[in-house]
Amino acid sequence: MKKILLFTLLLALTPAAILLAALKDPATYAPTANGDKLVNLYLNSSGLAGGAAVYPGSVTGDARGMAVTNGKMYFCNRMVTSKPYKYQIVELDGTTGALLRTIDLPIEMFKNGADTIAYPANDIQVDDAGNLFLANMTLDMRTSETPAPTAKRLRVTYVDVNQTPVVWRTVMDASLPAELAAAYRVETFDVSGNVNTGNGLIMAPVSGVEVGAGNVVLKYTVTGGVADVDNPELIVINGYYPASATASGAAPRVNIMGEDNLFYLDGFAVFPSLYDMTGNVVDGFQNNTALTPKATGQNGVTEFQINGKYYMIVASTNTDEKIAGPQAFDVFEFADASRSFAAMTFLYRFPTAGMGAYSNPVRTALPRVEVVGNAPDQKARINLYAYRNGYGIYEFGPQGLFTGVDKTQLNGVKISVKGFDVTLSEPAAEITLYNTTGQKVAEVKNVQTITAPAKGIYIVKTKLADNVEQGYKVVVK
Repeated sequence: MKKILLFTLLLALTPAAILLAALKDPATYAPTANGDKLVNLYLNSSGLAGGAAVYPGSVTGDARGMAVTNGKMYFCNRMVTSKPYKYQIVELDGTTGALLRTIDLPIEMFKNGADTIAYPANDIQVDDAGNLFLANMTLDMRTSETPAPTAKRLRVTYVDVNQTPVVWRTVMDASLPAELAAAYRVETFDVSGNVNTGNGLIMAPVSGVEVGAGNVVLKYTVTGGVADVDNPELIVINGYYPASATASGAAPRVNIMGEDNLFYLDGFAVFPSLYDMTGNVVDGFQNNTALTPKATGQNGVTEFQINGKYYMIVASTNTDEKIAGPQAFDVFEFADASRSFAAMTFLYRFPTAGMGAYSNPVRTALPRVEVVGNAPDQKARINLYAYRNGYGIYEFGPQGLFTGVDKTQLNGVKISVKGFDVTLSEPAAEITLYNTTGQKVAEVKNVQTITAPAKGIYIVKTKLADNVEQGYKVVVK
């Protein structure tokens, strides 16, 4: 069974029905001073799995990036366990974590003549228009050869996963600017605007400890869906926190704040700071040292806004078992729209027990946020992913929105099974049935009963009239 569909607490067991509570963060998070609340929908973590490695949807491989769009989580995945290697996207349901699809990517996406570019499908991002993009990891892209060797090219590709087979288009295919003094590798990227058909930005931080490369972020302007690869801008970072750092270190990430013409940079050797497009520090934990995260080792940061209030989430702890809550995240609330670090407030470190202490050498610890609903009843759906340590979703918003969630999770919805019919004890806005591989096999709306296609074990996902969602395991005999 897919790990994300495993459940841990047996609430009722009869020959006809099995009801289980979803695997989730056991911690309870008190409401904030402003009356907001943090609630876990599910958590599939190494810590809850006894320390074992956790893969997205239980699909093994090398998934170094995660993105969220339209209520779904997407992971780029290099299949490293067999040859010939496969490259794919893993798609999960955005509220239950159920595996929806594995989307194989055509090798033609990664070809350059007869050769294949280096380390395809290394990172995945979503632009402001909801488009998905993949990029490879490259080591030293600089070269004097013509054409440039495929092992030294950075390629960003648009992928439409809503079509079968996927439709794709190369947006950028570039060599690292020769003026860089040194180069270690480029491992991650970010996009803003409408990079597929309109205008936007592609930014990629250079990994490493060398001054002249490891303190540089590459910026490419996109016009009409095409990146200007001949005129990249080299943004030299003019300061870090801690101040002793001279470069970002391994696997840094940028988070573009497009409307403000700013970006966050977070690297292995440094805490996240906010920069302008000339590389000057705008703000950071150097202006609020008391709230500085526990460790620099993992890289991930994002902002979000709900109900007129402003927040930030950062990867706050490493996988060190000596740290309370290894591989956890911190969420802060800014005082106002100026989003000053000096005036922000710490809200939560979550999960309280951490995601886990499994090795995370690629430094991926990502918070991704989608906002659902309309003010004053907006909620932030916080998607977390820590490489090999798991993934999960929390919701954050006004406390009153979660009253139904708590009551339902406490009391449960009873399920009965008769023949192939699975019936709820109360009407549901939506009932979806998944098999044990995570494939959707049936879906109905505004009824109490759904019919399984055959005998077997199924996961029932229910959405009640108040939009409360639950997961159950049933056996159809």
